[in-house]
Amino acid sequence: MAPPPYANRTVILLCVLAFVLRLPPESFAFVPAYFFGTVELAGPLPTGALWRGLFGHVLIHGDLTHLLSNMAVLWLLGDVVEREAGHLRYFLLFAAGTVMAALTEGLLAADRMAPLIGASGAICALMGAFLWLRPRSGLLSRRLPRRLVQGAILVFALLNAAMTLVPLKADSPLAEVGWGAHAGGLAAGLLLGGVLLRPFARSREDGGA
Repeated sequence: MAPPPYANRTVILLCVLAFVLRLPPESFAFVPAYFFGTVELAGPLPTGALWRGLFGHVLIHGDLTHLLSNMAVLWLLGDVVEREAGHLRYFLLFAAGTVMAALTEGLLAADRMAPLIGASGAICALMGAFLWLRPRSGLLSRRLPRRLVQGAILVFALLNAAMTLVPLKADSPLAEVGWGAHAGGLAAGLLLGGVLLRPFARSREDGGA
């Protein structure tokens, strides 16, 4: 029997609570300049704010639409990944996506003082990991729905690649999206998922589970 997705539901609850309680973004956002430095600012700064932002930015969302869209995808994919892979593998994937999203966005950002918030980078890691899975139960265990979700993830990955490689005008609404964070999360999920989930899925199939 698949383990209940306690970790994923806890992440969702924490994000909702952070929004309801209006946690200050300036205390939890990841600011690339504090990690990578600038001409005027050395980095990484040995401060609690830097490391809190590296992990805590996933809790902060700009508005209700941002929160609901991220939590909907997290509920759909995070539950599946955790049920199939277990709590520890889920946690490793989510944590790796969180860190890689922040660092990739920081490396690619034109303005390193621009704060990064939102769980979308970590969610993208779960997207990448999902491509390795063949769920045993639920809607996504059926071939057509699973293929549709996998296709949507691949289209999303191509869109992110285009938005990351093609410079956007500063006044474009799309410039506010963390395309680099998405790309870093997807890459982390694909790479780590290949290590953690592919052998796991193969042994499960060989064992007839």
